Amino acid sequence: MASLRRPSLRLALGLAVIVIGLLEIQGLAQTLRSQSRLRERITNGVRDGLLAARPRLAESLRPGGEASWTAAADEVLRASLASEVEVFDTEGRALLRKPRAAPVEHWPTADERQLVLNDSVLVVGPITRRYSRLLSYAAFRSGGQTVFLRLSTAVPELIDDLDERRGLLLGHGIALVVLMVAGALVLFPDRREDRPAPEALSAYEEAMERLRDRGAELSREHAAERSRMQAMLGEKEALARAGELTAGIAHEVRNGLGTILGYARLLERGAAAPDVADTARSIREECEVLEVVVRRFMDYVKRESLNLASFDLGRMLARVAARETRDGPPVRLPEPPGAIVGDEELLERAFENLVRNASEAAGRNGHVELTVTQDAGQLTVDVLDDGPGFPDGGPQQPRPFFTTKAGGLGLGLPLADKIVRLHQGQLALSRRSPRGTAVSVTLPIEGPSK
Repeated sequence: MASLRRPSLRLALGLAVIVIGLLEIQGLAQTLRSQSRLRERITNGVRDGLLAARPRLAESLRPGGEASWTAAADEVLRASLASEVEVFDTEGRALLRKPRAAPVEHWPTADERQLVLNDSVLVVGPITRRYSRLLSYAAFRSGGQTVFLRLSTAVPELIDDLDERRGLLLGHGIALVVLMVAGALVLFPDRREDRPAPEALSAYEEAMERLRDRGAELSREHAAERSRMQAMLGEKEALARAGELTAGIAHEVRNGLGTILGYARLLERGAAAPDVADTARSIREECEVLEVVVRRFMDYVKRESLNLASFDLGRMLARVAARETRDGPPVRLPEPPGAIVGDEELLERAFENLVRNASEAAGRNGHVELTVTQDAGQLTVDVLDDGPGFPDGGPQQPRPFFTTKAGGLGLGLPLADKIVRLHQGQLALSRRSPRGTAVSVTLPIEGPSK
């Protein structure tokens, strides 16, 4: 290592450090440009969408008043241009918010407002608070006054990319600092002592070895994760194809059952002998049972699309409880929990299945109770009964065609679980002590993210 003190060798090592440093700087610049291009692409998409819809929005807003503002907001939401739409006057006072206020605070400066008033579209963000949003501003004439239309668009992919780029920037920065220290030590060695190996250079070599080992370990982890994700995607594609095939078979079976059922009814009505009528009635009853099974299976496997809106959860739960108490035990309701965002029709179907299962398990002399808790933007509804509970070894999550009820199909809980997962929520089962079952449904109050 004493030869490191020769000027030619020091110069060669110094040049190598400089080249590596330049490569790191180039990687740093590429990271910054990539982040800028992604933001520009998303921003241009938002701006182009608003510019394309501007003539229709101007026509909707021209009469002025809350009705015209609501019509313009509905136009924006139907076109999926934003998550939230707000109308302000030129002083920044809110005139309309639909379906709710944007979860970030921002108002353009005087220069920015003047730019918007000159028929330009202003796009700012992303504004990263608890909820990340890209905000778009446009000015319109509405009923003799000028109003600002603000569109709030969720951009989680931009925030995720920004977080990833920050990690890369930190790595590039650390590498540049290490290279600068190493270059200084190589080009300007300590001549006060004739040591065979500079301690700083040895520490640098050791650090580089650790970084290389860590990089190799991360590469192996990424390769394993990529293989696992590819296997999961292949499995999901196979399941999707199997589901489509099964749905087609079930549809054809349902058509055949309808034909058999029709002939059985004709035979039952026109039978001359009692034993023929009894046989036809047995065929009809079995076909009706099979038709119910196929119909519920089709409901389970079909693809649902969410019609999101804000609705009163307490009122919906009260409707479900009123229907299910006609033939079962009374259902104890919680305090009104307020409004949430979701597909009211689908969620009502899910809670109807859950409350019906609880009522059937509890029996006429049992008890069914609903409780609601809220925490950190989420709402949890617990459906509690004092029935026998599910047996030991039973599934902790809903499983299709698993049931403990005589004559049950085992599709009520899986259908409810499917609807809850569509809302990006969770459904969990647990046993109560000393007896009974608790079904917990956790939903985001602001609805599923885009």
